[in-house]
Amino acid sequence: MDFLLLLAVATFIGTALFGLQGFLGARRIRWLDDCAPLDEARPPAVSIIIPALNEEKNIRQALLSVLSLDYRPLEIIVVNDRSTDATGAILEEISALHPRLKVLHISELPQGWLGKNHALHQGAGRASGDYLLFTDADVVMAPATLKRAMARMRAGHLDHLTLLFRAVLPSGLLQMVVIEFGVSLISYLQPWKAADPASDKFIGVGAFNLVRAAAYHEAGGHAAIRLCPLDDIMLGMLLKMHGFGQECLYGYHFIAVKWYGSLREMISGLRKNTYAAFDYSFTRLSVLTCLQLIFSIWPPWALIATDGAARLVNFAIIALQAILFAAAALYSGIACAGTSSGFP
Repeated sequence: MDFLLLLAVATFIGTALFGLQGFLGARRIRWLDDCAPLDEARPPAVSIIIPALNEEKNIRQALLSVLSLDYRPLEIIVVNDRSTDATGAILEEISALHPRLKVLHISELPQGWLGKNHALHQGAGRASGDYLLFTDADVVMAPATLKRAMARMRAGHLDHLTLLFRAVLPSGLLQMVVIEFGVSLISYLQPWKAADPASDKFIGVGAFNLVRAAAYHEAGGHAAIRLCPLDDIMLGMLLKMHGFGQECLYGYHFIAVKWYGSLREMISGLRKNTYAAFDYSFTRLSVLTCLQLIFSIWPPWALIATDGAARLVNFAIIALQAILFAAAALYSGIACAGTSSGFP
């Protein structure tokens, strides 16, 4: 058996195992839809903390959805983190109509902090809730989101719950790129293992990180990760390291985010955060790059560069990848811009 045929066979087997692991793992993640809304006479207080830096395009819709959440008692804290656009004015306008919305304006960033981490830290320092929900200024939530999430927190005796969101993207090309990237990221993080205390896997999603306040402060909060670019994932790691229980659910029908307006925005975001996602390990990044070359880039070129049995196996690889991509697209929760949110 020549090298190119051996490589093709190994790639096909690897693709099949990768797909099977992802399929079985994805089926282990629960849906927020299956959690009945919390029904307690005196539910615990929740503080929602939202950092905002130049979010004039999205923050009004996001805040109106948060203000429409059917959960009480609820505190909402928005941290205007040195915005230079109309974000501050919009926040003041909305807070004048909704007094329970608290706005904190930050004009300077202390040395030794990243901006978002500092904003979240400041918001958490002013929060009075028993639970803290960290979310972003472009996240739109359905009214029942928090009641259902709190029901799962209480029923599962969790310290940390995070939700996978519906990404709303402007083009089919960007959807395909995000699905490809998302499959790789989810396969690496394996969020279905986060709930297992014996596993070292962890998860955190910036759109929805719901944390028990006592656990957050005991783990050190955002002060412990003040220079980590991936504040959401690193918060999940911090809580898991301290032995706190966490879980990840599908929240596609309850949370939507207009994520990346263009391919250029996505590339810029990945350039900034990808190395951090691998804990600044050049070895991990190199291994992933090699795997991408072998599994994603080489097979189409191999149809030209090989013949006979090797070409047939490479064709089978591409067909299998197409099937796996279609399955991932159905499970991704990605939607086109302008489509209905699908919120119940």
